[in-house]
Amino acid sequence: MTAPYVRPIDRWFMDEVLPHERAYLDYARRTVHDHDEAGDIVQDVYAKLFTLDGWSAIANPPAYVMRMIRNQSIERIRQARVVTMQPLPAPALIEIVDDTPDSFRIVAAQSQMARVQRAIAALPERCRIALVRRRLAEDTPREIASDLGISISTFEKRLARAVELLTLALTPHDPPADAAPEQAREKMLL
Repeated sequence: MTAPYVRPIDRWFMDEVLPHERAYLDYARRTVHDHDEAGDIVQDVYAKLFTLDGWSAIANPPAYVMRMIRNQSIERIRQARVVTMQPLPAPALIEIVDDTPDSFRIVAAQSQMARVQRAIAALPERCRIALVRRRLAEDTPREIASDLGISISTFEKRLARAVELLTLALTPHDPPADAAPEQAREKMLL
């Protein structure tokens, strides 16, 4: 009976790599935090070692194997982080929110705009001119004051008064205080 043939790579592996297997497993376990996965990584590295052409030129086999374990661990971690893509539902099945205003909002906005226009029209002429030219026409205060033949300070006072009057006109008011008890009595009678 003949002795089994041992290839040079097998002898190299048994002499240089295999004696450090415990260190390889410990390193892989620290890297991936899973005992079974660490064993798989070390076995994958062993398989890759046997496919290397220049195995005999490796100066420090344990360090080389540790580097291979590190790279293999990183690759497994990357693969674990890959998110699987789920198909999106058909566009017809997705409920799309319609942002266009409904008829109530359109009427309410038109009503509010009419209120603003009436309030601006009701302002004293000097205040209205200051407000319209500054806020709507966006003229500079210097231009407006010069055109009207007034100081910038006077213009600013007219603009402030226009804003005050406009705010007052557009603010909803509570009913007079003496009407509140009368309304409360009517509710009690109902």
